[in-house]
Amino acid sequence: MIIALVTMPIYVSYLGAARYGVVSIAWLLLGYFGFLDLGLSRATANALAKLGPSSSERAKILLTSFWVNLFLGITGGLILYFSGMLIMERLLTVPPELKPEIEAAFPWISCLLPLALVSGVGYGALESRERFLAVNTLQVVGTTVGQVIPALCAVFMSPSLAIVIPAAVLSRVFSILLVLGFVAREEWPLDPRTFDLKRCRELLGYGGWVSVTNIVGPILTSLDQMVIGSLLGLAAVTHYSVPMSLVGRSQILAASLARTLFPRMSRFNRDEASNLAEKAFVTLGYGFGAVSTAAIVLARPFLVAWMGQDFAVVATPVAELLLIGGWINGLAFLPYALLQGQGRPDIVAKFHVAELIPFVFILWFLANEYGLIGAATAWVLRVAADGGLLFAAARFQIPRLRAILVPFAFILTAFLLVRFVPLTLLDAFFVAAFLGGGLLVAAIFLDRNARDFVLSLRFRKRSLTGTPMAP
Repeated sequence: MIIALVTMPIYVSYLGAARYGVVSIAWLLLGYFGFLDLGLSRATANALAKLGPSSSERAKILLTSFWVNLFLGITGGLILYFSGMLIMERLLTVPPELKPEIEAAFPWISCLLPLALVSGVGYGALESRERFLAVNTLQVVGTTVGQVIPALCAVFMSPSLAIVIPAAVLSRVFSILLVLGFVAREEWPLDPRTFDLKRCRELLGYGGWVSVTNIVGPILTSLDQMVIGSLLGLAAVTHYSVPMSLVGRSQILAASLARTLFPRMSRFNRDEASNLAEKAFVTLGYGFGAVSTAAIVLARPFLVAWMGQDFAVVATPVAELLLIGGWINGLAFLPYALLQGQGRPDIVAKFHVAELIPFVFILWFLANEYGLIGAATAWVLRVAADGGLLFAAARFQIPRLRAILVPFAFILTAFLLVRFVPLTLLDAFFVAAFLGGGLLVAAIFLDRNARDFVLSLRFRKRSLTGTPMAP
């Protein structure tokens, strides 16, 4: 995010709005063609986590997934190469002077797709070993190089897409090769001739359901904005998409926790994995609840400072409502990861497919009747239903579910408070600190995981300072 904040003005300034729009659409196309992964990255992480770090079968799974993804990536790259320009012309009004630049850049973009798909397999292999520091380091390095090098080329060489796009692609190729080299070192020895047809069928059987989720999920995520644009206009989309983007950013804690626990949920037996997920669920309910509670209270002053008073008047009620749904949706990441880890990605995919048609009708009706608030309500209802289905399918124990009533009460209190009580800026900060901090204190008293975590920090601090522990 920091790198993007620095480089984005440089790109827009030197490339201009038209060229930067082309770059954005090009990366969007590349990301969409990523569905050709067919869930193999997730399938690889799941299969390798079950084997453990020293199994001789790891190389067989890893190389089989590598070759399948490479083949799919080459196929997708060829499709993107021959259809990309046509898609761009249909999506955008391309200025005639930019067409030669785009035509020169598209072969580079097409060549990147195979490497991008196999890098997903590499990240899955590292996550199966719980090498999260390595994964994050490689991703930060890759993102930094991929953003900075093209920006420097635009400034010191030329803003032409024929220069900037190849620079971006070569930068990403460097980072992807870095990932593959790191994985090869971790998994050595590897025989490139290895391919197991049986393993291929198993991976595709698992990954096929993940790919259904990967296709339907973005539709469920973006459908509300398309309906808003159709019924309420493009300005309304902006007033909705900005709060939704903030909600997505707030879920980084939930997404990171689910991603971290996924290898163990894959490796543990059903009872151990369920116990792990349920304990994490309660702790996440309190921790993420504190973030969501404070965010609801501070939504208005933040939007006023960031986007202006006129924008905040429309977007604040939407943000406050979406933050409730964001908390519910964040908690659902854990049963989602548990079901996929225990080899049941089909359940998740079937739920998403089943939700699609009812969501369309409810969204259309509520948005048409109640505008942006109606659309936000439809989304909250959809994620609440999705969470309920996932909790039931994962067979979460009722006492664990009851344990999150306390953070839900704090969130509901914050929502009702900002709705009915006018708060000054100072009041908002005080209330946010009081409610958010109060929920964290409640977590220490009511959630054993949170209490053990605080005690472990105290023990580490004493160990570092050399202070003897009390008997």
